[in-house]
Amino acid sequence: MIAAGVAYWKPDEIKTAWDSLIISLKGKRVAVLGERNVGKTVLLTFLVSGKLPSEYMQTMLPEKVEGKRLAMGDLKLDLKETRDVPGGHDAIEEWKALHDEADIVLYLVNAQQVNQQRIRRDLEKLESWSKARAPQPKLVVIVTHMDLDPTYVTTPASGLGHFRDRFVKLNLDAGLSKLTHRPPIILGSLVNRDQAAKLVATLIKTVTA
Repeated sequence: MIAAGVAYWKPDEIKTAWDSLIISLKGKRVAVLGERNVGKTVLLTFLVSGKLPSEYMQTMLPEKVEGKRLAMGDLKLDLKETRDVPGGHDAIEEWKALHDEADIVLYLVNAQQVNQQRIRRDLEKLESWSKARAPQPKLVVIVTHMDLDPTYVTTPASGLGHFRDRFVKLNLDAGLSKLTHRPPIILGSLVNRDQAAKLVATLIKTVTA
C-alpha cells in the first residue's frame, strides 16, 4: 500500500517518460555514491535489474555489478558495468575511480540522516574531480527515504515544489553553498517498486534535460 499523498506512478506513465529519452542513456556508465544507509545498493540494484533487493546489507567492499538490461515493461536500458562501493570515509579511492569512469554521478542523501558537513565535503570533492575531466560527468543529488517524512507524504502534488524548495533550504543549502555549480536535486523514495520507478523516471528526465 502506498502512503497517502504519494501518487501511484502508472506503468504507462513510466513508459512514456522513459521511451522518449532512453536513447540518450543507452550504454551510460552510472556511479552511485553517498555515505552509508542512503540507498546506494538499492538504487543500483533497481537500475540493473528493475527489482529491489529483498534483504539489505551494508556494502563493505567494492562489488562489481555486471552491465545488464533494465526491463520495465517494454522499456530496455543498457548499463555498462559499474561498481557498488561502500560509503565510509576510507572508500575515497574507490569513489574517485568510479567517478572518473562515469558519465553520470548520482550522490545520495538520506533525508532522515542529513549531515551537511559531510555533504559539503563530498560534493566539493566530486566537483574538484569533475573539473579535472573533459567531458565532465553529470552530477545529480538524490534525497532518499522521503517516505519517512510525514509532511512530504501528506503534501499534495501541487505543493511538492514548495516543499522541495523549503526542504533544500533547511537541510542542504549549507552543503551546497561552496559549489561553483549547484547540481539538480531530486526528492524521492526507494521504499517500493512504484516509488523507485517514479524516482528513476524523474532521474532520467533530469540527466537528459
